[in-house]
Amino acid sequence: MKNKLLSGTFWMMLGSILSRILGIVYLIPWLMMIGSPADQNAAQAIFNAAYTPYALFLALGVAGFPTAIARQVAEYNGQNRFKDSLHVFKYGLLFMFFTGALCGLLLYLFAPLIARQSAVVSTEVATTAIRVMVPTLVILPPMSMIRGFYQGNSDMQPMGVSQLWEQLVRVLFILVATYWIMILGHGDYIKAVNYSTFATFIGALASYIYLLAYMRKRFGHYKTLYHESLPPRDVSIGRIFKDIFKEALPFIYIGSAITIYQFIDQLTFKDIMVGLTGLDALQAQDLYTYFSANPSKITTVVISLTIAISESSLPLLATLAKRKEKEQIGQTIAQNIELMLVILLPSSLLLAVLAWEVNGVFFPFSQLGAHLLAYALVTSIALAVFTDLFTVIQSLGEHKLAVRYLTLGIVLKLALQVPLTYIFGAYGALTATALSFALISLGVYGHIKHKYLVRGQLKNVKLIIVINVLVALAAFLVNELISLVYVPQNKVTAFLYAAVLGGSFALLYLALLNKSGVFKDIFGFKVRLAVRGKH
Repeated sequence: MKNKLLSGTFWMMLGSILSRILGIVYLIPWLMMIGSPADQNAAQAIFNAAYTPYALFLALGVAGFPTAIARQVAEYNGQNRFKDSLHVFKYGLLFMFFTGALCGLLLYLFAPLIARQSAVVSTEVATTAIRVMVPTLVILPPMSMIRGFYQGNSDMQPMGVSQLWEQLVRVLFILVATYWIMILGHGDYIKAVNYSTFATFIGALASYIYLLAYMRKRFGHYKTLYHESLPPRDVSIGRIFKDIFKEALPFIYIGSAITIYQFIDQLTFKDIMVGLTGLDALQAQDLYTYFSANPSKITTVVISLTIAISESSLPLLATLAKRKEKEQIGQTIAQNIELMLVILLPSSLLLAVLAWEVNGVFFPFSQLGAHLLAYALVTSIALAVFTDLFTVIQSLGEHKLAVRYLTLGIVLKLALQVPLTYIFGAYGALTATALSFALISLGVYGHIKHKYLVRGQLKNVKLIIVINVLVALAAFLVNELISLVYVPQNKVTAFLYAAVLGGSFALLYLALLNKSGVFKDIFGFKVRLAVRGKH
């Protein structure tokens, strides 16, 4: 069981993490080609104003269905009913074509309204950028269904690699198009932003090609499963869609959560800051870039660590829940949580300590931008924990509980948004999100602990937290002492400084995990940090 989880996590992390790293590394040359710091901030704001509603509509049209398919396929395969899982996949794929077209139409129609409420100066420019995303929204849902089918068969390789391939092609298209427009053509950054948003479509096509090629490669394996399968049950198409909807709707809702919160920020921030505090539209746009558009590129990488772990656990937990193996469920959940924390905490805390350098590497150097990035990284822990715990309870079939808690969380976000943003500005918007996610995550954790876990199954959690706090505190103190005499002021020195200091404390963290025995408990082996010589 542990090997399956670790193997699945590896492939999910390979695709999810590397694709997101590509998604932020390209920003360095992209923003340099865009031009001045003012144009860079504007380009980021416009790009984010387009990407967030696109991501929300995509989540509403996609997020739950692949996960629902993965869960149903896993359950059918556990009963040796591969023909039934294939039946569900086929009709789910047809439905996704319809969903993609509908979501694309809605995004096109609502683009002007969304652009008008967004924290950008030009509504017309934002409307065009949003509508450029429509073709991608049409073709992505069926592709996500194919990924869900692989996930349900506990085959995480195509899911991870296809994400990486999609992002690689997308990034190459962005850089080539921007170079052509800005350097060779001496064009304006708005056109470059539009081509950069359209790159999502090119990347999706590349992912399609890989997934279909992989399906052909695995055809023999699936053919064997088909022939060994029990006969399909006589279930109507209507019943199939009813089961899919019943399974998918909660996943859609939960899977859209972080994007919903970001969308709330996008629609409310300008009105609060301009209408209540007196900032002008350009100041609000810059501030939105600093607290949302820029940090989200970095925090997405941190959160994707959790997504890789939680999605790898889903088929295992679904199968165990079907068999009602409570002890194995508890052990899998415990390993899931410990694995999440051991990777999540150092990633967010060390990056927060090095926020000045990290912000400077990817974006224009800014003290305010660095402070907001550090705060966003710390608060992203709450978002990542939410993602993992809510995926766990949904994997166990407790959808109503997840929906109730998330609804409570959105109500809390809306209630806190105006007063906290008015008082604390951008920090307030981030705090409203973090408090909401933290509170509902505590509630869900209490439920999981009471129902599924037994004493001793989370024995490493406190030690993991203590080690991370000590390492982060030591890194902070060392960084503050060095800053008294030296602060990196260009991208190269900032990168080298962050790599050396961050890498040093990452090694310290690994040594403490190894010394305490936590590493061996979670990964099943102990790292040899030194070799004793012969006497």
